[in-house]
Amino acid sequence: MRPELTETQLLGMWETGHGQAPPAQALLLAAAAAPPGEAVADLTLADLNALLLDLREESFGAALPCATDCPDCDEPLEVSVTTDELRVPGRRGMPGPVREPATLLAGGHEVTYRALTGRDLLAVDPASPEARRTLLGRCVVGVEPAAEVLPDVILETLAQRLADLDPGADTVLPLTCPHCRHTWTAALDVAGYLWAEVEGYARRLLHEVHALARVYGWSESDILTVSPARRRFYLEATAE
Repeated sequence: MRPELTETQLLGMWETGHGQAPPAQALLLAAAAAPPGEAVADLTLADLNALLLDLREESFGAALPCATDCPDCDEPLEVSVTTDELRVPGRRGMPGPVREPATLLAGGHEVTYRALTGRDLLAVDPASPEARRTLLGRCVVGVEPAAEVLPDVILETLAQRLADLDPGADTVLPLTCPHCRHTWTAALDVAGYLWAEVEGYARRLLHEVHALARVYGWSESDILTVSPARRRFYLEATAE
């Protein structure tokens, strides 16, 4: 079943997630698109992104307008990407196959590691200077020979391997500057992008509720049963 986000659900989600850390907001969004009872915190980052892309497409459409600056000439750029361009081919919101732990040999150690999950993101303070090291450390299932602290070179090798273990965990766009022809890749935070849209929609909707309630005396629940097109008519009528 495709995810459907009503205006009432959107407002409830925004109210719950307002002021929370980005990982918690991402899981709120993913839960709205997941099958009932799905423990979204335990899904891999690729599975979470698949859910978020489905929810975004159903709620706001398939095209995501973006803005960035060329890192070479600083020219501001406007680009548009679609949800299909960000998806792993053939993947939609249902969880993908189970990712079994993998191993790598680096720095004289055999490291067994797993894919990152939403629960890992929740457990790490993004403001901490050790956030990246802590997050990568959570992926480590075992080390032979044992080591209390893994060297940075091993953790960086692990970071590079995670994309192969969980394709779709990172949403990266290839870009070309039309002015200087510089090419580079830019990461797109799907959860952050979608949360900003939810926040903007919720605030606009609450302003509409406030305006109509003042004029007509309707309750919030009454106003939310009115379609957006009819609400716009009533709002225009109050300005006459």
